[in-house]
Amino acid sequence: MKYPKRDSFFERIEKIDAQTKEYYEQINYALLEYKNVKARYSLRCISYRLNGKLIAKMALGGKNLKLFLAINPNDEKLNTGKYHPRDVSKTKTYVEVPTMLPIKSQLATKKAIEVINMMMQ
Repeated sequence: MKYPKRDSFFERIEKIDAQTKEYYEQINYALLEYKNVKARYSLRCISYRLNGKLIAKMALGGKNLKLFLAINPNDEKLNTGKYHPRDVSKTKTYVEVPTMLPIKSQLATKKAIEVINMMMQ
């Protein structure tokens, strides 16, 4: 039995709607504007590393973006009721990036960029 070839993350980003692609581009730019941050596409996601240390991942869940960050999901700065972080540290894949932020709107994108700036300081 032959299975169909699975599209890579980059190929799936090219197929999604223009609005979600805009959210992806804004977050991608926010991460890559920091010095020494490198991006790598894989089949499932795009990974961002700073001097070899994983700081973020971005994946597609259906038609929505999911941003995973290397910041403590129980940090009091995040749990003010504004950002709505989810703790995914129990999943082996996300141990290094335990905080997940769903990106479904322009406001969620803006808040995610604020969290990125908070993390990078």
